[in-house]
Amino acid sequence: MLENAKLKFTFLKLGMAGEFTERAEKLGLFNLGDLMSVNLAKLKAHRDFNYMWYAEMLTMLKNQGLLHEFQKRTLET
Repeated sequence: MLENAKLKFTFLKLGMAGEFTERAEKLGLFNLGDLMSVNLAKLKAHRDFNYMWYAEMLTMLKNQGLLHEFQKRTLET
């Protein structure tokens, strides 16, 4: 289970570039908690979604040790 404090980390705090953070905010994502609870189908259908951003997001999650948990949450729903 993820620590609640870690879920409140913003993307800037995690060292993500401004462009990544700006797109995340357009997608309604402001911190790790938002990302970990996102509906993946709705996210991909959003007009501001693109796969370059998604690939960067997956890399960030991998670096944070959260990729497996993200996949588990999004694939089981």
